[in-house]
Amino acid sequence: MGLIAALAVLRVAVLVVELPGRPLLRLRAEAAVRARGWTVVSRPEDADLVLVCGTPRPEVAAAVDDLWSRVPVPRARRTVRTAEQLPDALDSAARVLADTALQRRTAAEAPPLVRAAAAPGACALARDWPAGLLLDCAVDRAGRITAVGERRLPAEPEDDPLPDPAVLLAIADAAGLLRLAGLPALALRLDRVVDLALGGRDLGALRPRVRRVAAAVRRSASLARLLRHDTPGVDVRARLLALLEPEGDAVATPSKRRLIGRPAAALPLLVAATEPVPGDA
Repeated sequence: MGLIAALAVLRVAVLVVELPGRPLLRLRAEAAVRARGWTVVSRPEDADLVLVCGTPRPEVAAAVDDLWSRVPVPRARRTVRTAEQLPDALDSAARVLADTALQRRTAAEAPPLVRAAAAPGACALARDWPAGLLLDCAVDRAGRITAVGERRLPAEPEDDPLPDPAVLLAIADAAGLLRLAGLPALALRLDRVVDLALGGRDLGALRPRVRRVAAAVRRSASLARLLRHDTPGVDVRARLLALLEPEGDAVATPSKRRLIGRPAAALPLLVAATEPVPGDA
């Protein structure tokens, strides 16, 4: 392996794609990526590797292909169906990314990248978006939502031995909500909690770390400004605290998702703040 190829795999940017029903596999994949010193990214344009978690059924195969078409060369793509497949998948992806001859051929054969236009809807496979949720929105000239159609893709069952997964999924959901709210540093602290728990650390022993993030949420001026301007009628702060402090009395989810009249740019945050919490009936 040449020097350039070796440097190329030191810090791979990975887009982890969660297929419907595989949230724990997605968390394990992200933990495995970070354990290598690689980076989890949110956009295909920023990725070197697309790592698909689950079985790409016909309903989502086209969406996965669309994400892949937007990844620049050098690039690699892998699909895992179990956590046991992750080490080999990441190793083989690194070899593909380091194969300069292969990447040159891929670059010569690949069609030109076209920047995707913003669409009045949301992809079921985006990071920090509920996997399998499809929204088709009409938007007026002011960028506000005027109509919404919603459906969910069928989810495959997940078999994972992790005890009490709802607590960990709630913490992961809080991390995603913090990213969408523009607080990535706090989100990374929760990602670390998830990684440690998946690595065998007792979640109860990690609870003080979660409480410290909750305390930071309570005093965050950035979040307070966000609530005033971007999410009228949706209490993002209460949702975050309900995810982080399930023993508290915060309201986790508004009774109804109300998107009509809201800015389309805030759609991911609004959806994340009104999605049923893990474990809810």
